[in-house]
Amino acid sequence: MINILELESSLGFGGQEHRTQRVINGLNKKKFKVFYGLNEGSKSFEKEIDCEFVKFNLKKIYNIFEIFKICRFVKKNYIDIISTHSGKDGNIGAIVGKLTGKKVVRTRHLQTPIGSPFSYNISTKVVAVSKATKDSLIRKGVKESLIDIIYTGVDTNKYNPSLKKDIKKELNLPSDCVVVGIVAVLRGAKNHKLLIEAFSELNLKNSALVIVGDGPGEENLKAITKDKQNIFMLGNRADVSEILPSFDIFVLPSKMEALGTAILEASSCAVPCIGSDAGGIIEAISDKNTGLIFKSEDKESLKEALKSLIEDKNLRVRLGKNAREYVEQNFSIEKMVKDTEKLYENL
Repeated sequence: MINILELESSLGFGGQEHRTQRVINGLNKKKFKVFYGLNEGSKSFEKEIDCEFVKFNLKKIYNIFEIFKICRFVKKNYIDIISTHSGKDGNIGAIVGKLTGKKVVRTRHLQTPIGSPFSYNISTKVVAVSKATKDSLIRKGVKESLIDIIYTGVDTNKYNPSLKKDIKKELNLPSDCVVVGIVAVLRGAKNHKLLIEAFSELNLKNSALVIVGDGPGEENLKAITKDKQNIFMLGNRADVSEILPSFDIFVLPSKMEALGTAILEASSCAVPCIGSDAGGIIEAISDKNTGLIFKSEDKESLKEALKSLIEDKNLRVRLGKNAREYVEQNFSIEKMVKDTEKLYENL
């Protein structure tokens, strides 16, 4: 039995916490036992995660008393590997690993530049969620020899092509209307404004833009779209996996993206995707095979990609079919878990 201590200082439940949940739940419980160390108030306590939860104070990096408390826990529970994810828990886990002589795996879920390579370079292994993330870490001084790439996995059973809810019926759109969709938090880095402008300027008949998500940019985007009859802002939805198959095209025009899990989820639903060439998006989309890549922040390039897919149904069908296969082969939860188990066993 390999005992794992997961540490996560974040209180929220976003993409990286969702990935951790999927990994923990997928691990072979005959080979691995997982303890999940979290701050008081963490949203992860409320989720269905097959582990033993533990409360630690991970709010400060250099809390000596808490570090020694975690060291005692590691020794008492015969922990073999400490797995970390965020800035504070990454530093704490690296220190505990050095004090206890245990292996430490640091996962980098984001592409934003890191402040310091220190906690990464004193870890045993570093997991990057994409090649773009790996390259970003290397540029900031993380040793290349430490880094393995394990792509984030998508639940291909949950995200599948079968139509469960038709967004066209919900919005009273014609059945042959071409729906362009985006599912992303409403903030500047996701570049919704560029998509809205490109779609509006094209002004193609029988097409609609559906925006799913909420966030700090919501009021500004509502002001931009208030007079647009064929642009719909639906806010946050709990049924994304059910409405995705009714999209004809999915777009993610981000300025920065570690991988683009939303693209993978849409692709798993056999929806052809358009994405910027930022970060790991070029790994989530196989250009001209599963979708189309446009030059980041280049409106004309995005308009060209939109026009070609909106006007060519056969192209949409072909790319969508390839997209589903691409995800099954490269980005399934099963592959992510298998690669993680292999890493742990090798350590």
